[in-house]
Amino acid sequence: MQNFHQVEVGGETVNSVASAAEPAPTALLDRALGILECFEPDVESLSLTELADRTALPLSTCHRILSTLVARGFLVRGSDRRFHIGTSLWMIAQQAPLGYILREKSLPALARLYEETGENITLAVEDRGEALYVERLMGERSIPTVSRAGARLPLHTTGVGKVLLAFQSASVIDAYVSSPLVRPTRDSIVEPERLRRELTQVRERGYAVTRQEMTIGSGSIAVPIIQGDKCVAAIGVIVHLARLDVNRLVASLTRAAETITEELDRA
Repeated sequence: MQNFHQVEVGGETVNSVASAAEPAPTALLDRALGILECFEPDVESLSLTELADRTALPLSTCHRILSTLVARGFLVRGSDRRFHIGTSLWMIAQQAPLGYILREKSLPALARLYEETGENITLAVEDRGEALYVERLMGERSIPTVSRAGARLPLHTTGVGKVLLAFQSASVIDAYVSSPLVRPTRDSIVEPERLRRELTQVRERGYAVTRQEMTIGSGSIAVPIIQGDKCVAAIGVIVHLARLDVNRLVASLTRAAETITEELDRA
């Protein structure tokens, strides 16, 4: 049985159809998480209508869930009636190991690396087949990049991504290179066998180099952060191609990675 409900959307009252029976708690939780997942690094605010469209939820259901999320501080509603991520999510995120261990222990070394190079510095981990950027330091001289803290980029087109992929198990690498690979630029390596050879070189020499594989005009160098026998993260430097001094940057990155490993071992 269906009931018609009226909800306010942007100051207007509209009709919406909702089921007479309330969804099970697990279904409601799944829907709430689906709403939160709509907010991505390049999507900072969304309206009720946009959220309903993205989640395929009835307006009335979406409105009820949003009201709860706002009341608990997970979302906030601005004067423009658009929803933004709230402080409750930020506070919870700070408790994740990426925040209070990896990021906190890495920041001093990343800051020194930035002072030494004057370039974009990135810290990333592998997460669900992508490079998740945990931290980024940049300045006026740094070349503009598409990476930012909280963003995800392909493993095969970024320096940190290649490092993270190269130190995965053979089965994970096989699955990755066998899947369709995006090609942001003409220089991106998407051929399976060529990518395999590249990853072998990364493991053997201990660092990765990219040249215009993610963004035209820029390159990157990255090294692993090893704890025990596992690569837990990667740090990289993104530079203009004209300043891509591999030997100098690898030496600086290696020193920073060793310092971070020592800090993590003491944590």
